[in-house]
Amino acid sequence: MPKGKNKKIKKATKVKKTEGSVHKTRMRIIGIGGGGGSIVYEIAPRLKRTDFLVANTDQQALKGVCRRVKTFQFGQRLTHGLGCGMDPRLGQRAALEEKDKIAKLFKGIDLCVFVVTLGGGTGSGATPEFAKIAKEAGVITFGIFTLPFKFEGSRKAQAAKHSLNRVTPHLNAFCLIPNENIFKIIEKSTPLKEAFSAINYQLSENLRGLIEMIYLPGLINIDWADLRTILEGRGKLSYLNATASQGANRAEEAVKALLKSPLNEYSILGAEKIIYNITSSRGLGMKEVEHISQAIANYNTKAKIIFGISHDNGYKDRIRIALLGVGCGEKSKTPVLKKKIGPKKQPRKKPVPKAKSKPKPARKAKRKTKSKAKPEAEPVKESEAKTPARKSALDLRKEAEETEKELLEEEKFWDIPAFLRKKKETS
Repeated sequence: MPKGKNKKIKKATKVKKTEGSVHKTRMRIIGIGGGGGSIVYEIAPRLKRTDFLVANTDQQALKGVCRRVKTFQFGQRLTHGLGCGMDPRLGQRAALEEKDKIAKLFKGIDLCVFVVTLGGGTGSGATPEFAKIAKEAGVITFGIFTLPFKFEGSRKAQAAKHSLNRVTPHLNAFCLIPNENIFKIIEKSTPLKEAFSAINYQLSENLRGLIEMIYLPGLINIDWADLRTILEGRGKLSYLNATASQGANRAEEAVKALLKSPLNEYSILGAEKIIYNITSSRGLGMKEVEHISQAIANYNTKAKIIFGISHDNGYKDRIRIALLGVGCGEKSKTPVLKKKIGPKKQPRKKPVPKAKSKPKPARKAKRKTKSKAKPEAEPVKESEAKTPARKSALDLRKEAEETEKELLEEEKFWDIPAFLRKKKETS
């Protein structure tokens, strides 16, 4: 066969491959502000198959980062390369000024996960603007937000609440992790850095589970279309958790820990949609799959459920389950959301008391007494009999004049000195 024909065949096969190639889902995890950036720096080395970026106004915070993490500085004209100093309004203005540059961060991205510690200046102020731009670009967005400790004060709590109210309409789904819940997974004597690392480790495990849902091939495959279906909608409170276990009772232990995350203050109860993925070696048993599926279905019987099974020989005797529940019915117990929900229900519980209707019988009783008293109205004639004794106006006037004269005489008498009064009395 001539060489020229071979070249044509090779070119034709290349064209066919590109035409029939499957779209690869692109996922980007963005940490905004100092807190969100530090979380992304720590979890990036643990995760593969995704893209990491940290956005901040503080130039110093972007130095010396992990090679796997891209950086994006914004708001230089306003902050001069410094942070926002706990001022969310400054963070918002900084993001609005860089709107065109921020829009470029979402080109070609299918799923964007925002990781932010709410309560500060840059994260609380800029995140709603980032989410809005991503929404306009047609990107599916998911937010992972940590809430301030109680000892950080009411000002931070209010900033977190305000930011949360602004950002949720632009997100498809979000989950909340109060920092206060860190004490459920660590001891009080744990150093501060290790304490935050414990939360960051759990977040990285949860995100790894989300990544495995999309990228790991398996016996029952979850693709991007499935995940996009689950995440459809706006501002849905979500539950994301991933657990692993090994041993004879690995399925029971893993699913029990999966359904009750110590970091969240809500569960999948009432969730509208649930997607979960089981990852294990090829030794995964049918009974284990049945037990896990039945436990999740029994926990929430009304949810639409999609599940997948992935194989990874590196797991050996371990089993791993990752679950995402979207549109959770039970509201968060965090102070931020309590204030938003509570007052609306209380006025409804205050109907007009029916005590006002109770006096009606009393009124009727009064009317009855009046009607009964009518026959006894004759004694009034006694008062009429006394009316002739009443004095006329002239009589009353004469009496008034006489009393006036008497009073004047008494006044004159008492105005006279005592020794003169005595003389008059003797005379």
